[in-house]
Order: sequence, then structure tokens, then C-alpha cells
Amino acid sequence: MNTFIRLIAGPAMTASALAGPFPPAAGVAGSDAIITSDPRFSFWASGVEVTRGPVEIEFPDDSLVTYGSESDALGPADATPDEPYPVVSLGDGGRAVLTFSTPFGDVPGPDFAVFENGFIPNFLELAHVEVSSDGVNFFRFPSTSLTPVTQNLGEGGAVDPTNVRNLAGKYLAGYGTPFDLAELRRLYPALDVQRIIKVRIIDVVGTNVPSLGSLDSLGQIITDPYPTPFPSGGFDLDAVGVFKATATTYATWTANQGLINANAAATADPDQNGVQNLIEYLTGNGVVGMATGTSGRTLHFSRLSYRTGGNLRIQGSSDLAHWTTLATSANAAAMQSANTGAATVSEAGSANSRKEVSVQLPSNSPYRYFRLAAELVP
Repeated sequence: MNTFIRLIAGPAMTASALAGPFPPAAGVAGSDAIITSDPRFSFWASGVEVTRGPVEIEFPDDSLVTYGSESDALGPADATPDEPYPVVSLGDGGRAVLTFSTPFGDVPGPDFAVFENGFIPNFLELAHVEVSSDGVNFFRFPSTSLTPVTQNLGEGGAVDPTNVRNLAGKYLAGYGTPFDLAELRRLYPALDVQRIIKVRIIDVVGTNVPSLGSLDSLGQIITDPYPTPFPSGGFDLDAVGVFKATATTYATWTANQGLINANAAATADPDQNGVQNLIEYLTGNGVVGMATGTSGRTLHFSRLSYRTGGNLRIQGSSDLAHWTTLATSANAAAMQSANTGAATVSEAGSANSRKEVSVQLPSNSPYRYFRLAAELVP
């Protein structure tokens, strides 16, 4: 956004569509907008790489947007409705990949927020948000847009925040759009939601032309002000702030989860998901899968190799009463066979990452039941 949009389009905003089911504008009761000064913010993006998009997607060979510099997306959010200009513009379909001084992970409630520079509550330039735990593969938050698409909104078009979910830019400058990594836990098994190292912001092209427009997770066209034929067109990125760094000790993890007293015990299950605290801390989910083949059974589970302070074991039983340890990871070390001759163990994954563990059992293995067990390191 720039002074041209502010002066020409601002006073002429069209009426918004009927209200939708999602949280309303910042300052309105029920809004989930997060103010810049929220004390939960622990750190902000420390690196960014921007790929600019064109001023207008229908003319991709014309000039790219030019407003702002990459450094404007670093550090705390500083744009306000009165001073919305310290941002970097992405242009139609442009993108920014942000990095952080330390990885961050899922905690109760939102985990990070993305700030744009809207100067009034219903001039919303939107963007998709994706995260990566390996720096290569990115996974998108499922989004919804209920704004009617019968015609393009134009640079003076209005978008009601209650019609938008999980798209950055939903709130005016000074207020971030929150994102909760818990939503991605079961959508993307390959994503380690406990160790996010990059966030990618991709401008939504708000045209209703199907071949050019952006779609939400339901395949619906997303409408936002289009065209905005200025050097500052598209999503204007101000900042990305994070609430909690990745926990690498059990005490830090319980504190981040808000667990105290009996609920912080290693064997407790305060969220009643059937997984004890310590196992959830060491693995992220405590899920064990099994495949059966001609050579025997193979057990599959994950462990978070950057989390210390506990020993993790995979155990087998033939009667649910007597359990034999098949393999052990001692205080974040590689999972090793328990030297019983009953299992062959392998791990896949880079250093300080989520490890995918495979435990191969021979075809004559007596074990029918399997479980993960854990204990705190003294």
C-alpha cells in the first residue's frame, strides 16, 4: 500500500459484504487480532528473502513492485494506520521467506503472528502462510475466504474480516493475524510442528479470473483489492513475531504448555489424549505404526532428537503384562537395539531434527503388542 492508494481509495471504500462466521476486526469484541505490544512475543524474524511479483498479474512482463526493502520485514512490527509505510511490498503473487534466530514450535493457542499495514479495518491485502521444519518443504495453513467473487473489488474494495480465516493481512497495521501450528499437526505428518525454522508469505492475487486468482483450501477464489497498479501493490509485509522458542528441556516444555504441579509430571496426561507428558515431549505425538511383511513386522515412530532429559524406549509384549525393551534412545542419542537379538533399528533425519525410527522384528517374533515408554534422566 502507498500514499496513492491511501488518498484515492481510502475515502471511497465500498460497503462490505454480509458478516461471516470468523473473528471480526481488531478492537471489536471477539477479535483474535494480536497487538504489536503483546508481551507473549519472544522474538521476530531475523532474516528474509523476497521474490517480488508484478504490479499487475495480467501484465506479467511489465514492471515488478519496488516499494520497501527486505530489511523492513525484520524485527518488531512498526507500521501503524497513521504511518503504514515501513514495509516491503510483494506484488501480485510475490513471496517472502523469513528465518529466525532460533526454531519455534507449537504451544497452547497461537504460535506466531503476521503483520501487514492496512490503514482501515476493511482494506485487507491478503496472503497465504506456509511453514517449514527443514527449510525445503513448506506446508500451508488451510484458509477460507467467503467474500463474494461476482466482480473484482478494485483498489477501493472492502473485505469484511469475518469472511476471512487463516490468511495474513486480515487486520490493520499494528495488529497481527495469529496462526496456530496445532492445526497442521495431523494434516501434514512430514512437518515437525515443534521445530519451525522458516515461514513463507505468498501474496493472494485477488482477481476473480480463475486462471489468475488465488484459491482457498476449499478451492474457492479469494477476493481482495485488485487491481492495485502501484509500485507498492500486493501484500505489504511488516513483520512476523513468534511466541515461544522450541523447547529442548522438559522443564521448558512444561512451562511453555502452561503445566504446573501434578499436571507437569512425566506420567501425567493433562490433555487426555492418551499420551503421557514425557512421551509427548520426546516424540511430539507418541504414535506407533506397524507394517507386516514376509520378513516380519516393522514398527515406525518419530522422536525429536533436539529434546534432552529423557530416555525413550520401544517395548513389546505377548500378553500386555510383561514388557521387553526392544530399543532405547538415551537422553536424545540415536535409538539403539537393546541387544536382545529381537530387533534391527534404523533412523532417518538430519541432525537436530525429527528422526523417523524403524524397528524391524523377525517373522518369528513372539510380540503382539507394542508401546513407547519413557523416563526422565536423573
